[in-house]
Amino acid sequence: MPPAPYRRATLVPVLAVLALLGSGRGPSGQEGGVGDPSGGEGARKLDPFLRLAAAGTSLRQDRFAEAIPGRSPRALGALPSFVRVDRRGPGPALLVKARLEDGGRTDGGASRRDSLERRLAGMGVQVRGRAGEIATLLVPVPALEAVASLPEVAWLKAAHPYRTQNEIATNSANVAADAASQIFGSKGAGVIVAVIDTGIDWKNPDFRKSDGTTRVAGIWDQTISDALHPPPAGFAFGAFYSRADIDAALAASGSLATRDGYGHGTHVAGSAAGNGRLTGGSVPAGTFAGVAPEADLLVVRVFDDVGSFCFDCDLTAAMQFVRQFAAAQGRPWVANMSLGSDLGAHDGSDPDEMAIDQMIGPGRPGAQISIAAGNSAGRRLHWSGTLAPGAVLSDTFNVAGYTPAAGPDDDFIWFDIWYKGADRATVEIETPPPAGQTTGTVVSAAYGSSSGIVCTTAGAISIDATNGPDPANGDNEVFVQIWDSGSCAPVVAPQLGTWTIRLRVVSTGGAGGPFDLWDQSELGGFAGSVPLAAASASGTVSVPGTSRNALTAGAYVSKTQWVNSSGGTSNPGATNVAGGLSSFSGLGPTRDGRTKPDVAAPGEWVGSTLAGSFLPNASGTFSERDGQHGNLRGTSMATPQVAGVAALVLAMNPALDGALVRAAIWRSALADSFTGTTPNMRYGYGKARAPGAMNEAVAIVTDLSATSSDSFTATANPFVSGYDVYRGTIPGLSAVNYGTCFAQGLPSPGFSDPALPSAGEAFFYLVVGAPVGTEGTLGTDSSGRVRPNNFPCL
Repeated sequence: MPPAPYRRATLVPVLAVLALLGSGRGPSGQEGGVGDPSGGEGARKLDPFLRLAAAGTSLRQDRFAEAIPGRSPRALGALPSFVRVDRRGPGPALLVKARLEDGGRTDGGASRRDSLERRLAGMGVQVRGRAGEIATLLVPVPALEAVASLPEVAWLKAAHPYRTQNEIATNSANVAADAASQIFGSKGAGVIVAVIDTGIDWKNPDFRKSDGTTRVAGIWDQTISDALHPPPAGFAFGAFYSRADIDAALAASGSLATRDGYGHGTHVAGSAAGNGRLTGGSVPAGTFAGVAPEADLLVVRVFDDVGSFCFDCDLTAAMQFVRQFAAAQGRPWVANMSLGSDLGAHDGSDPDEMAIDQMIGPGRPGAQISIAAGNSAGRRLHWSGTLAPGAVLSDTFNVAGYTPAAGPDDDFIWFDIWYKGADRATVEIETPPPAGQTTGTVVSAAYGSSSGIVCTTAGAISIDATNGPDPANGDNEVFVQIWDSGSCAPVVAPQLGTWTIRLRVVSTGGAGGPFDLWDQSELGGFAGSVPLAAASASGTVSVPGTSRNALTAGAYVSKTQWVNSSGGTSNPGATNVAGGLSSFSGLGPTRDGRTKPDVAAPGEWVGSTLAGSFLPNASGTFSERDGQHGNLRGTSMATPQVAGVAALVLAMNPALDGALVRAAIWRSALADSFTGTTPNMRYGYGKARAPGAMNEAVAIVTDLSATSSDSFTATANPFVSGYDVYRGTIPGLSAVNYGTCFAQGLPSPGFSDPALPSAGEAFFYLVVGAPVGTEGTLGTDSSGRVRPNNFPCL
């Protein structure tokens, strides 16, 4: 999330007392919750943030309470700063994620889709982007409930932003892309690598061909408007710069409005697909090349010059654009997302995760996405446990010294709590005790209720427990916000000291299920989190890295020191020894128990391309020996190397779908003394290795078909030296037995079999390529695990 809120609410004093409570305070100064104020069917499809905007909330201060009407400025002012309120039109509107059950993008659904989008337009709603059933909408606040009431709308959720995943290579010791290119003669040509990030320094020679023209196929800058460069066709925001626009600017030594003022995206793009042409001193060109240096780059800028996810920016729209761009050129693509958020369900049910999974799911050839695992393993922001009947679970968190930002609605602490839909619990927040006292003020909300805004001497507190069951996963969510609410008088920023959070278990569905809590904060203008006393490093892979179909990348230490541009040795410190997992790298499992990350790659420290605005500083501690490249760390730096490996896989076999690309990378990952037995929740399937992944890719035959009753054919791959055929009998196959070796070392994947199966049975054939004397993957099972083969030809 960005370091500063999207909106600034003015201080609104309490002007009218609508109700005087008899006491308003329970034991230990407790402020009780109020019932869910939402109304009809439409309101029930809104998430708690949108429901607050539409239906309003209450405000309690001392013994007094008042209602804050829905759609009012004060209701919008009570929203977390990550909920994006657009005030540029005649009235406020919200950026919203929706699941639209109107036929999606499938054949035959166009008429229903068009009809729905016409009705939405008639309600003042703008469709900003779409991936299958998941859409991003800009919805006028007065229309929220009406939109949610449409039968095709399954649910609406507030869109949220992300943070980059940097903390402040490609050689044979790591992903071994150089060795892979020598073996296979491919460096990613023909594949599009899309970098969704802070932009790119399109002038840098690392992104240009030997003739000086660009390797960047296009840039969609979602952060700006440019009258000379409208958005891509079909989109309503941002500016698009084509390859021709970039080449014209390069030829004329001109300029374009798009840039990378933060440097993160340029570094990421260099690791994925830079060619390392820019160099200095006696360092050979190409030394700092990325993993797939002959792939084309496509850039979507979603972060501004200070690294904040911009107001209009949207991942769903970005993915839709990338897929359509690649489809128009008939080319495979891999997207890189070195970004994430610690808030969310962490189970693949986030709207952007659902959009990702629809883009790259099984049966969608030539597409995969690499996502950062996040840098939160060491941040003490995840608390988990089991809800037992009658139990009271508690944890403390410390708000340390910070300087509150000027004005109200600027300093925030958030907790996102999830537990099983059959369980019931009351959530409490207790403020630090006043001087001379042992207890503080307690604010609570039971299942299905909201505390409203409670003004305390330690800051405003809101606990919303109305999201249960969540329509996307069936579980219960409780969202807590502590902040300097402009609705309180006086405005009080979150107080320093030790706070307590409790879960009082009311009932459970059986023995009780697990709960998980994650936190984020924006205090004093800095994005971060508050440390929990009982935190666990497990379950810290960030959203959308808990997607079901994407490749999630963890980070390990690639080096601890290096020669810098001054000829000296840089040793800024590392979180582990070289080869060991970086202590910040997000750990699995996902909340629903899946293995994440998928693989790990070098992420501490990685030398790569620097944006032009950073080159004058390339002589410092983090510089590389050529004076043109620099080192950064974070899972942001590991992610593009995994994306580059995926691009090499698709260069070998563009017919592979996302599941098979992932299987090839899983199966070829390195297990060593650092990883231990794999798969595990630290390294996933191991350390990503390009040669083995490419080997796996060329071995997979995807288009076997019958030309007659006894003859079969498929497309040969030029990198395969021979093919092996397995024949099994149905029934009789299993996950580890695809049949016996029918033919071995065939020059092509075509073969004949005049034999006939017995009555009531059928033959099943599996053809795999065998490059350099090895066999390929046998696919994956329904859980995505690679299937072993216990009866190989070799």
